[in-house]
Amino acid sequence: MAIKELKQSNYEWIDLHNPDAKELEKIANKYSLNYYTLTDSLEPNHLPKFENQDTINFFIVRLVHENLKRKTNIESLTNKIAVFYNDHLLITIHRIEIPFLEEIIEKYIKTEKIYTVNSIVIKIIWNTLYTYNTSILKILSKVENLENKVFLKSPDSSSNILQNMYLLKRKVNICMKLLILTDEVINSVKPTKQEKPAHQDVKDLQVKLSTLYEQVIEDINNLLNLYISLASLKSNDIMKTLTIFSIFFMPLTFIAGIYGMNFKYMPELEKAWGYPVILIIMLIITLIIYYWLKRKKWL
Repeated sequence: MAIKELKQSNYEWIDLHNPDAKELEKIANKYSLNYYTLTDSLEPNHLPKFENQDTINFFIVRLVHENLKRKTNIESLTNKIAVFYNDHLLITIHRIEIPFLEEIIEKYIKTEKIYTVNSIVIKIIWNTLYTYNTSILKILSKVENLENKVFLKSPDSSSNILQNMYLLKRKVNICMKLLILTDEVINSVKPTKQEKPAHQDVKDLQVKLSTLYEQVIEDINNLLNLYISLASLKSNDIMKTLTIFSIFFMPLTFIAGIYGMNFKYMPELEKAWGYPVILIIMLIITLIIYYWLKRKKWL
């Protein structure tokens, strides 16, 4: 548990890193906050949302891990920041260390580039969204590698290609849903005239990221369909080869079957030229079939 307090002339910022129940109760009593909302803010699976309470606003946003794991659920892919704020108070709550919170203090507050709670809130949301930008670049690189594997290798040469595509699609879908829900949080923040440019930057970033994630989802779907088509084509080629072999051997097997019945009075059995004649007939049939397949352009 770690608590950081930053007091400015017109507001106070309290940052809680993985607080326990007693610390949350202390904060709730000190600032007249709903204790159950505070404890609820630490639940790991909460989706982005915004609530306007009596004297304070409350919202949750989720940022993407820099190192995307193989698991495909919200808790494993993202971390959560819960924020309580009004004009004079800002409380941020999170379970893991969030580096960009310290960056906001160093780059913007200490240098007096921003001096209102609303401006800090806008910066928190912007930095949260930017983690999606970092992750989409990594996802695009993975999609490109999968494309190379699909096109440059046999579809069945790597058994995990299909699994990797599915996992990647799941991750992108989760991120896309979180971006859509974060849009409600962005629109619920009410900027002042001076804060509108920064707020518009956040909106633009959200639209850009949503567009990128939509495009990646479409690319992955196309790649999945292409992979399945190539696998089907490979199977069709194998069936075509087996069918061609069967076309050649069916008439030859038919002839061999007739002369293998071992009846005593079958024609040509006792003729000296019977065996070579049958072989010649088989050869002629094979050549006719070969010519016919060539003419049909099946060979």
